Amino acid sequence: MVYHPDLDLHKPLDREVPATIRRSPLRPRLALAALTLHGDFYRQLQSKTNARIFWHPATQIFMISVLTATVVYQFHDLWAVSDTWAEFGDLVLHNKYLVTAVFPSLIFVAGTVGLTSFLLTDEIREISDKLGGDAYQQRLFSFPLKVYANSSPKDLENKASAEFLESASASTELIEYRESPIAVVTVVPLSEKSTKDTFYAHITGFHVRKAYKEAGLQNDLLDIAVEKARALAAAYIKKNKLKKKAPRTVLLCDAYSVDELNRPVLEKKGFELKSATTQLDPFAEGEVKGEKFLSLIPDSVVKRFFGVYRQTYELELDNEGPVEASGAEVSSSTVKSRKG
Repeated sequence: MVYHPDLDLHKPLDREVPATIRRSPLRPRLALAALTLHGDFYRQLQSKTNARIFWHPATQIFMISVLTATVVYQFHDLWAVSDTWAEFGDLVLHNKYLVTAVFPSLIFVAGTVGLTSFLLTDEIREISDKLGGDAYQQRLFSFPLKVYANSSPKDLENKASAEFLESASASTELIEYRESPIAVVTVVPLSEKSTKDTFYAHITGFHVRKAYKEAGLQNDLLDIAVEKARALAAAYIKKNKLKKKAPRTVLLCDAYSVDELNRPVLEKKGFELKSATTQLDPFAEGEVKGEKFLSLIPDSVVKRFFGVYRQTYELELDNEGPVEASGAEVSSSTVKSRKG
């Protein structure tokens, strides 16, 4: 049985461990850590979506309007009999009923905004939860993660098992800092979409631990993804015995309109926006029938109103050799400068 170190995203890294950062290909012992980091992306995404809804101009107008109307209605009589602001303030402070009368409006506003956020972002929470199941792990990694995680060195003695382990390990790469995974990227081939003229690969997930989100590692992850896409394209050519001109390689990646960190990095790397959808779950099979918000309004309409989309980007790679991703071996001083 392979030992799987526990990755606690709320626990700071051990400062006694040397401050070095390195790339680490996926290994059975890192399988749980890779899954944890991918799941953390969707938990962070839910938080970002909640913030988008709360700070949306319509939400702010709604909250201010309700509270203002409540205050005016409750206190207009006191204002009418007051000659000065000081007198009005004194009357308000000594009228406990009128002060507590505002509470129902506060509860109404908080409940309405909270319910709206919950109904719109629960789909994102479910993605994180479903990643614990075999079906979603298969779609994320393109292989059964639990089988891979439970493999042992003895499996390398079997040719079929050895090929499976090698192929699975090539799909995902992590970045470790102080001997702890802090970032992950997974790239899988889209064989059913690829042809002899075009090979497609898909970044099914890339994420940097929240504490290191400003360290610039997203660029490194995308460089690694390009490497992997080219390696997958070479394997596709070899497997299908394509002797003519090598097919063009297209790398796809999903991003979210509320993600102000990963999405701009994709655009700076040359990825072009190709489509957008209100179906937020990238691993759902087929077209998911949208539910109705409070049984009245299609949730797709509400998502469009708040600007919540899943966007698909693509990058066409040239036929040059693999790009060496920056950050393969970086000193601790480099990490500090990035974080600054």
